[in-house]
Amino acid sequence: MNIKLRFGLHFIIGLCIWLLIMGLIFMLTIDGLFPVIGLYEDMPGYDLLVLVVFALSVALSSIFFSWYFSNPIWYIISWISQLSKGVYGPPEVNRSILTRQGKLKAPYRLYSEVLSNINELSLSLQKAEQEREQLEQLKKDWIAGVSHDLKTPLTYITGYSALLLNKDYTWNEEERHDFLQEILKKGEQMEALIQDFNLSLQINQTKSLIPLKLEEGNIVEFIKGLLADTWNDPNYEQYDLSFHSEETAVLLSFDKRLLYRAMQNLLMNAILHNPEGTQINVSLSNENNQFVKITIQDNGVGMDQQTLENLYKKYYRGMSSIRSEKYGMGLGMAIVKDLIEAHGGYITVDSEQGKGTSFFIILPFVN
Repeated sequence: MNIKLRFGLHFIIGLCIWLLIMGLIFMLTIDGLFPVIGLYEDMPGYDLLVLVVFALSVALSSIFFSWYFSNPIWYIISWISQLSKGVYGPPEVNRSILTRQGKLKAPYRLYSEVLSNINELSLSLQKAEQEREQLEQLKKDWIAGVSHDLKTPLTYITGYSALLLNKDYTWNEEERHDFLQEILKKGEQMEALIQDFNLSLQINQTKSLIPLKLEEGNIVEFIKGLLADTWNDPNYEQYDLSFHSEETAVLLSFDKRLLYRAMQNLLMNAILHNPEGTQINVSLSNENNQFVKITIQDNGVGMDQQTLENLYKKYYRGMSSIRSEKYGMGLGMAIVKDLIEAHGGYITVDSEQGKGTSFFIILPFVN
């Protein structure tokens, strides 16, 4: 029933009951009680007594009328007041608003939709508060992690620099080269962390999709170039990397810099979170000239359910990394998702602990 119609019917019924109660009180008092106590019409002051009885009958019937309509309103106001103070449960009342059968009592049925909406609002606010607290904790953990991530390579840089500047020892050319190589690697690691941070800020400040510099290119050669950069790094030569594509050329419009960053993050996750000897297979397929499907699959340690649920949450830092000093900033997967979606695509994941992880990237031909 329409809430306006129901409210009108309740008001009319309540008004009728109010008039009925007032009439009954007045009639029973005048015709029943007065004769018993010896009060009659011709007695002095009788009219004043009738007026008093009338006023009392109006007052008593109004109390009932007010209780019927104002109790639920008071309950609603109390609940909203509690919500404003961060108390999300329903207000405590002396009597339940429900019958034994679990249904709303008659005065509250009029406001059933309002009570239901407030309850949903309460649950939403409570959930939002819990998520806010969780995010604040994640931010605190993230800041501590970032400090560690930046401090570790910085310690190497300052340490090797101090060795090179040590006047008490003369280093040979090979030793100097090794020290400088380590300084370069640690500097690149810090640069990658800062780039993640800057890219995250750029994404946060952009109201719409990330502005892309689209260029048509061969996505197959693009992936091959990315994999070659990884294969040529001696630190990762213990990983079994492979690539497969049935086509040698698939033309697609994409932002080479940002897509490279997204794919690199995925590939490095497969390396850094798995032990040496893990097989990492990258494949690319053209799906009926409608979209390109890129799969990055490994047979490594996999992810637990908690990690999967929080995978794309910013600041979440999973603890399954094989190299504990290279967890990253907890921004990688959030950035990957944003960059893929900016290209009009989407990313999904399938993972099981002990059996490995597969990422599936879909990129449409038309953006």
